[in-house]
Amino acid sequence: MAPITHHFNLDPKQVTIAALGLLDRQLTLGSLPARYSELNFTGGVGDVINVNRESRGIPVVAGGITAPITNPITGDKNVFAAASDRPLPSADRKAPTGFINESRFPVQLTTLAQNSTVLSMEQVAFDLRQFGSQVLSKLTRGFAEYFDDTTAAFIKANITRSGLTAGQKNAIGGDVAVTIPVADGTAATLSKRALNLRTALVDARLALNLANVPASERYLIAGPEIEAILLKDPEFVAVDYSGDTNALRRATIGRIYGFDIVIHNSFGLEMFLFHRSALFLVSACPAIPMGAVNGSIQNVNGIATRMLVDYDFNRKADTIGLDTMYGLATVKEDPDYSVRGTVIGEKFVRGLKISVTEQATP
Repeated sequence: MAPITHHFNLDPKQVTIAALGLLDRQLTLGSLPARYSELNFTGGVGDVINVNRESRGIPVVAGGITAPITNPITGDKNVFAAASDRPLPSADRKAPTGFINESRFPVQLTTLAQNSTVLSMEQVAFDLRQFGSQVLSKLTRGFAEYFDDTTAAFIKANITRSGLTAGQKNAIGGDVAVTIPVADGTAATLSKRALNLRTALVDARLALNLANVPASERYLIAGPEIEAILLKDPEFVAVDYSGDTNALRRATIGRIYGFDIVIHNSFGLEMFLFHRSALFLVSACPAIPMGAVNGSIQNVNGIATRMLVDYDFNRKADTIGLDTMYGLATVKEDPDYSVRGTVIGEKFVRGLKISVTEQATP
């Protein structure tokens, strides 16, 4: 007689791919950073992974052209000079040799994120009917919330231009501070609060433009308080993404001055603005242990995750878990980076912070 198996017959590889697909759609802030992952990483938490940083454009140098040919025949306007009359260039016109100067910077794996669930033989036999909705979605939801919370903490600590010198801030701008009146329920105060925020956003946009930060994929991260001020602004028109099942789209309330506005409860009276390339999320998977009953390592959309299936003989229960090692980093510029003759060097310029202070109207 063939052995009786439970009615799920899980394929760890397919389950891991499905889990990563669910995780990617449940991420809000965790979807913002650029991603890099390694499946065959042999180190551990605390080690670093070197990631390539894209170079900026190769400079163009004007070589000039030779002087226009003049007609050597005096008074004859119909006969043109022969090509042999064109003078040779007076200087070397060879184009300078450019180089794709991609530098490498280390990202430390700071966290081993993991969760698991125990399924007793009674649950498997009588209670579980949809593994995806009852088990897998709950595991990935916990991962998404953890990724979003740790990304929020990293943004609050690192998206700032406080590391720039006074001269560098004069060249490309620094963090922005703005004062708004305390809300009193009047239309005039509502407009003034929103106007001050919008003015600060224009200053922040200017600072990113001066630093040659790409205009696409710019984000404004804020909390519910900032959201309420903007939504009460008569000049602000929100964009409805409610029909999309992607968590980032659901958290995006609109677009202003070239920034997609993403709301998360981790933030208060503050705003963080940055280009997607400002952050890097690096993930790696440890190897499948020899004692595991089954397991799979997969990479979907730049997130590497390991799924393990084990059996607890004492409790007659299956244990299913997900884990990954990851770290976040800000992307700084190359040592020779300069703007308008001011050397910026290896500083963070792809984002900045707007601090908001409420002040009672005198």
